[in-house]
Amino acid sequence: MDTVLSGELRADAVILGLPFDAGVPGVPGQRHGPEIFRKLSSTHEWAVDDTGALGGLIDPVTRDLVLSGRKVFDVGDLGDVPIDPRVSRGAYYRALARLSEQLAKVASVPVFIGGDHSLSAPAATGAAAVHGPLHFVCFDAHCDFNARPMPDVTDITHADFLGHLLQKDVISGAELYGIRTYLPAACGPLPEDLRCTYSYRPDPATTWDNRPTYLSIDLDVIDPAEFPATGHPEAGGYRLRELLTAVEHVCRTRRVVAVDIVEALQDDRENRATSATVSATVMTCLRALLEFPQERKRTG
Repeated sequence: MDTVLSGELRADAVILGLPFDAGVPGVPGQRHGPEIFRKLSSTHEWAVDDTGALGGLIDPVTRDLVLSGRKVFDVGDLGDVPIDPRVSRGAYYRALARLSEQLAKVASVPVFIGGDHSLSAPAATGAAAVHGPLHFVCFDAHCDFNARPMPDVTDITHADFLGHLLQKDVISGAELYGIRTYLPAACGPLPEDLRCTYSYRPDPATTWDNRPTYLSIDLDVIDPAEFPATGHPEAGGYRLRELLTAVEHVCRTRRVVAVDIVEALQDDRENRATSATVSATVMTCLRALLEFPQERKRTG
């Protein structure tokens, strides 16, 4: 971690686990997401050279090398499981915001593995300190918004953090896909710069969007028949392949500066499938962001 944060070790992407679920009232377990991801995700026979660059894998479908020459480092977790009761929500959020800001300075793309969805607020806050106001793209079954005043990050939960980000001008607007639940009227009114819909329809003619973009993937966007290991499942969601296609398109056509993948729940019966799903999502993001740099090179 220290060598990455100091800039001594240049990183194309950094993976950071966030074993934290204190932002979820009633349905804990998301703290185990990073642990499940690492322990049970499929093992690939990577080759690593002296500089830390990856190699050794071929995609038999495209015949291309996978992440060849890219430097992707897993820097561990922010905190431990079980969560130390002496660490308050506010302290954890503030530590994450500071660390996110540091990572934004030294890594092309930080990838955060949650943990509950409230973590998007401090992670985005740290990224915005470096990149300026962010455009927020999110895949989620729920519109996590409330118009009530939320001056401090400790006022939020996993279900309303977008209100805080908009009020604090951390994000300039948000696109939410996969939305299929109703929002209580007391949470409104919805601002014009918050757009909610269900379908993400990739347009092959899409031009490069140079706005700094924060990508958030709440795994309850997936249909619970395919992915039940989440705290608030909603029927009628995306298939995994549908989600991965949409995520790939976002990563290839937007200037994504940070990613989070959240709300995987501890469930002993489903841990292996849960891990495989998180792993596939991480790999889709990394390959789309790091293997298709043409537009990124043109725009910087």
